[in-house]
Amino acid sequence: MSTNWQGSERKSRAPISLTDTEPEPTTVDPATIIHAVPDAEPAPAEAKPAAMDHREAPLVSGRRSAAVLRKENVNDQLPPATGWQAFLRAVSFGLISPKVGAAELARRADLSAIQRVYSRPMQIMVAQPLGGVGKTMCSVGLGSTFGIHSGQQTLVWDNNEMMGTAGVRTNANDSTRTVWDLLNVLESFETVTARKGELSYYTRHQGNNQFSVLVADEDADRMKSIGADEFNRIHTVVSRFYDTIIVDTGNNTRSANWLASIEVTDQLVVPTTLKRNAVVSALRMIEQLESMSERTGNPHYKDLVTNAVVLVTQGGGAKVSAAEQAELRENLASAVRVMIDIPYDAALDTGSIIDWQLVGDPARRAFERASAEIAEGLLAIDRTTSTKTSTR
Repeated sequence: MSTNWQGSERKSRAPISLTDTEPEPTTVDPATIIHAVPDAEPAPAEAKPAAMDHREAPLVSGRRSAAVLRKENVNDQLPPATGWQAFLRAVSFGLISPKVGAAELARRADLSAIQRVYSRPMQIMVAQPLGGVGKTMCSVGLGSTFGIHSGQQTLVWDNNEMMGTAGVRTNANDSTRTVWDLLNVLESFETVTARKGELSYYTRHQGNNQFSVLVADEDADRMKSIGADEFNRIHTVVSRFYDTIIVDTGNNTRSANWLASIEVTDQLVVPTTLKRNAVVSALRMIEQLESMSERTGNPHYKDLVTNAVVLVTQGGGAKVSAAEQAELRENLASAVRVMIDIPYDAALDTGSIIDWQLVGDPARRAFERASAEIAEGLLAIDRTTSTKTSTR
């Protein structure tokens, strides 16, 4: 269509003004003049443009440009910071700068994965029916790793149906407040005026470990009274103020608070030792979740198993033969996504407060690897749920 309109057409498309005092002289046919107040029956109104659907595909897809950006890996460009490569670069005052080693590059990639941001708060559930396999130790390790490296708000929540041990394995900072105290004032946090600083009063911040803990109450009768409704109310509140929620659970997979937690879990983590009782206990929990999907028709529970991360801790007691360990490892590996070994570290085995600053590099590196695998699982579920939401 030509943009060199005739004067009458241009005039008819011009905005209507009700403030002009002197009409412009025109020789246009009176039939083409648009009156502000029509003398006769008004002309039918023009159809309004349809509302824009923001879910439509963008004009620029970014497929090719994104492929180029992915090749600009900053991790490859930074100079080495560890190993003989860093030493050689330092003693030569930068005149010799070897490439970064494979181990350091792998660590940088893991830390980049941990630093991902998701479209909503994400929950990680650490679960194993057998006690003494390191559930709380793994929860603290993951809380420290995500807290230090992700740069986001991280909470470890002791959801034990009895008393729990997170309060013993973390720094209290002179606080005696527990989840029970929070529950007593929870209504004040279920309002739009609730503030993070007020909620922090009921948690215990871990200083340089950069995460907070919501500990279980020391009274077992009080903890028994926290069922599904109470769990869901607390979960709704803490999800408003924390990005990553790591739920440390008890041993009863039939308890109401355990079942309520599994409903809103995004990533399942299963600690275990390579001993027959521990592996059997983990497999029975896995079978329970698979049966829950079969009975209810909800694939959520089975998906958690398929995507699960198993952390193999080093328990004490008599050693199991290498052949038996390989058999147990194979039985578990066939049901989950990945298994990661956590090496023994004396700072994790004190039975008292775990200070992440005292944990050695091998255990730290193992938890970084585990956290990166967890982050991969969170990214997958986030993309799935975001796609479902956008297509509604």
